[in-house]
Amino acid sequence: MAKNIEPEKTDKTERETRMREAIKKAAFVLMAEKGLDKVSMREIAEKVNVTKPVLYYYFKNKEDLCNSIIVEHAESFSALLSQAGKEALGPEDILRKSLLSHLDFFARDPIHSKFVLQMIAYTLDAKKLNPPKDHESTHEKLALALQREEKQGRLPKGSAKDVLALVSGLSSSIMLNAYFEQHVLKLVGKDNGPRVRCRYEKEDAERLAKIILLGITEYYKNTK
Repeated sequence: MAKNIEPEKTDKTERETRMREAIKKAAFVLMAEKGLDKVSMREIAEKVNVTKPVLYYYFKNKEDLCNSIIVEHAESFSALLSQAGKEALGPEDILRKSLLSHLDFFARDPIHSKFVLQMIAYTLDAKKLNPPKDHESTHEKLALALQREEKQGRLPKGSAKDVLALVSGLSSSIMLNAYFEQHVLKLVGKDNGPRVRCRYEKEDAERLAKIILLGITEYYKNTK
């Protein structure tokens, strides 16, 4: 009898993991389309084809579910930035990988840009999202990586905060441009004559990483 206990526990763990992922995936799609505050736990339960008590078994409330989604997607950025910091060939490599990770995330699935904008709208409406206290944001990860580069003399002294501001601005621009390309232009149609491309490409991210580093280096050389 004892031999069957471990496989049963493993099967249950796997089922629960699959169910958690199914719930998060359904909630992610609904919240991206309708808004974080306009989706009910009942709607999410119906989307997954489970009862509300099942939902509350996995997540204590909608905020808990929403935070779980945000943390999961942020971890893909954090893992890449952590690796970039460990294997960095220099600050340009960190900047390039940071921008490319954002580019990949928003290009991979059009729903990503929708969800981020819905999340911003939710917080602008004086509502709070409270990720776990031990969760380190991608912004913090990048800041630490740049500070290490500065301490090792590969970035001008005092410049890490300026580099972080520039990369953060570009990351926001990548997200907004992805939303415009993937959703706004679809609504207005593409038969209105030629238009300027606003979508970021891999080459753009790599070029901008070089521009940021060269600009920062030149600025600090001439003014500090």
